[in-house]
Amino acid sequence: MTDFIGHSDADFDAWQENFVIKVNLYKATWGLSADALTEWTFLTVTAGDKKAEWVLRWATVKSGEFTHSDVVFKNSARHSYESGDINNPEDTSLRMFINRYIRYNPLVSDGQKADIGITIPSEQRTPAPGVDGSNVMREVAGQLLKNEHLFQLSQVNTPGVKSLAKGTGVDGIEIFIAITPITVTVSPAAKEYAFDGESKGGYYKRQFDDGQEELKAWYKARKRFKGRTKTWGPFSKPWWGVIS
Repeated sequence: MTDFIGHSDADFDAWQENFVIKVNLYKATWGLSADALTEWTFLTVTAGDKKAEWVLRWATVKSGEFTHSDVVFKNSARHSYESGDINNPEDTSLRMFINRYIRYNPLVSDGQKADIGITIPSEQRTPAPGVDGSNVMREVAGQLLKNEHLFQLSQVNTPGVKSLAKGTGVDGIEIFIAITPITVTVSPAAKEYAFDGESKGGYYKRQFDDGQEELKAWYKARKRFKGRTKTWGPFSKPWWGVIS
């Protein structure tokens, strides 16, 4: 990863403070899952963990009144908060969170990436492990199969592949939804879609509330690939159905 984080502790502290403020400003539009939001809370809010430990240890050293042990604790706190344990998939850190949920998230704009202080990735991305380098197997498509009272059933699969299995190296297929008035005839902007769940066995079931009758549900899907660092394929073309 390009080292967009300053080397000195002072630069790191300024960067992380801006990063946390700006992510909190934008994250509601990024379609983050409940697990991702829980991870963010643990990383930046939970007392005594990660960010809190760094702030405490850095304040001691920054004051000018410190011991060698204080420096050791400060270095450990920074490493845990900034990088974490890359061999532990249950751990988290700023860099891990960026790679898992921000860096290749199509709902995060280039302008937002610049504002939160991370490198904007090249359009040429390395294919996920086990995925056809042609990018074909990264794609996914959906179509509405059933539309009953307050219920819709969609089929989600890899274009050109009869099997409804997720595919080699695929960890899950994420579904995003946007609900609009029935008069809307073009797909909403990307920021209007929110993460809604994952397809199971090639299908996605969606139950609606009474107050959503006569609205239009728009869907998009994308593949999430296995690996120490999560990566995603492109979003599918949208499909939709009127909620009856």
